[in-house]
Amino acid sequence: MRVVLSGGGELLFCRHHYSEHESSLAKVAVAVDDEREAIDAKSPER
Repeated sequence: MRVVLSGGGELLFCRHHYSEHESSLAKVAVAVDDEREAIDAKSPER
């Protein structure tokens, strides 16, 4: 997950940590690049 901040800059998160902080990040983000579906599609079935 890539979070672009309203004050400039960006933060990168794994799925777990983004989910943990999603509500707080939504308050300061101007964009979020969510690649979870693309990653899941590439992952081998378990």
